[in-house]
Amino acid sequence: MKLPILATGISTAKRLTTPGRVLVSDTGPGRSQQGFTLWELLIVVAIIAITVSMVQFSSGLGDNTRDLKRVGKDLGKLFHLLSQEAVFENRNFAISVQDRGYIVLQFDGGSWVPSEETFFKRLKMSESQRSELVIEEQVIDISAKTSPEPHILILASGEMTPFEWRIRDQLTQHGIVLQGNVLGSVLMTGPEPLG
Repeated sequence: MKLPILATGISTAKRLTTPGRVLVSDTGPGRSQQGFTLWELLIVVAIIAITVSMVQFSSGLGDNTRDLKRVGKDLGKLFHLLSQEAVFENRNFAISVQDRGYIVLQFDGGSWVPSEETFFKRLKMSESQRSELVIEEQVIDISAKTSPEPHILILASGEMTPFEWRIRDQLTQHGIVLQGNVLGSVLMTGPEPLG
């Protein structure tokens, strides 16, 4: 496209300068400006942001295994915290697995008693979730008893009873598995459909 040149050799187009560049804008008769205003760009960005947040929110609501994931993560944090507390404070802990949760026990020199620390009592399992504990390839009886039994030992030496803790949700028909080894690390698998 040729720009009209005056007799002086200067174009009738307006010259816009920015550092290091010269922009030429031809706003002659019959030509309209093209581009977006700042308001139009802000509106488009806002619409995109609202749409993306609605998609994320709706996909989170559709995740019926979210509660199982939370339980698994909370239990993983509990084991990590108890392992650190046992080593740093030179104390021995145990977890008594119940059908709908757990009780943290501590060794007082003669017997296992429930821990008084409320920080260890934060996990709540829903009514539809059930536990099953396997130690040394044997399913452990976790039915309610008069006094809680120490199932998973977490010792001051840093060692832990190897275990497999299965938590099933009857409502969503999914389950998770927590596996702990003798060195105190815990791995969660799932949630996976019950089969």
